[in-house]
Amino acid sequence: MIPKDRALRLTQNCLVHLFGEEEDVPPLQENDVTLRQLCRLWAGMGHIYQVTVSGCKGNKHSRPFVIKHVTPPSRTRQSFGDRRKADSYQVEANFYEKLARPLQTEHPGIQLPTPYFVEHGPEQGEITICMSLLEGRPINTMNLGDVKKALGWMAAFHAAHWGENQIDTLVGDVGLQRMGSYWHLDTRPDEHDSMSRRGWEGRLRRAARAIDECLKRDPMQCLIHGDPKEANMMVLDGSKEVAMYDLQYCGKGTPTRDIAYFLCSSCDEDEEEKLVEHYYNQLVEQLLSKTDPTITPPTLEHFQESLELAFCDFCRFMCGWGHWGYDVRTRVLAFLHRLDGGKDLGSEAAYDEAIRRELW
Repeated sequence: MIPKDRALRLTQNCLVHLFGEEEDVPPLQENDVTLRQLCRLWAGMGHIYQVTVSGCKGNKHSRPFVIKHVTPPSRTRQSFGDRRKADSYQVEANFYEKLARPLQTEHPGIQLPTPYFVEHGPEQGEITICMSLLEGRPINTMNLGDVKKALGWMAAFHAAHWGENQIDTLVGDVGLQRMGSYWHLDTRPDEHDSMSRRGWEGRLRRAARAIDECLKRDPMQCLIHGDPKEANMMVLDGSKEVAMYDLQYCGKGTPTRDIAYFLCSSCDEDEEEKLVEHYYNQLVEQLLSKTDPTITPPTLEHFQESLELAFCDFCRFMCGWGHWGYDVRTRVLAFLHRLDGGKDLGSEAAYDEAIRRELW
């Protein structure tokens, strides 16, 4: 639990954002601040608390907010996976500290927690993120309306920072993931190594680097969420719009990484074709509304081709981690057959040559 004196100091800083002006913030005592633990962070690297304030006048003081307190183990005791998680919390802190507010101001349809205060230290890697508490319905099982709203959110988020030159600068300036998504190949060597060397998995294993490089070369580059699943979404009270949070793996990538992951993990396979078209139409509408003449929306054919690559890439991760969501193996086998005619090409270099010949 966060010490009371620290909780009081953090709350005092956050109240500036709730009241608007520092001189309007009433002085608080320790007993005015109540923390309730909501959940433990992944791998035990901290906790999320709900903060309730009492003891000051006015209505705004009763508005609860959230503290995300990250306490990773020391760097010397971190495994490769621990480092990935610890670094991801730094990315999330950077997102809320430097990007969330301008993103919300310029794109009000992108619903996110509002950051109040971000603090680093005193322990190495320790991070505290104070933000608004989203009020609404957690999404345990998504209905079709929820899915379409989530896809609309992603279309707006992806279009907000579109184009390789823009996104490279943004990622560097803000400190986001150089490659967005928690399951891309560079960050999952153990899962890749644990894939079978035989059968269709062996073929996918040898094609994996070529698929990953093709996604990196995709001219569709933007800011992606990196972990857009139903557990990281909420339907807001009042507006009924979908909001997303947990931006730990936000960074550069093709939007199809987000879409393939979301469709496979959170949607009904029977609705996929209509949902892809729905997202694509929303994305094109968002891109056409921008005044930048250098932005040309992708064709539907290009988007669908990229999506097949992203499904293969996600399947590669699941082969080493464990499968969930709807079964994508049939489409992966079909794509592999395009590359090798159903016969293992025998090396990563051969699959790289095949994919360069077959695709862009």
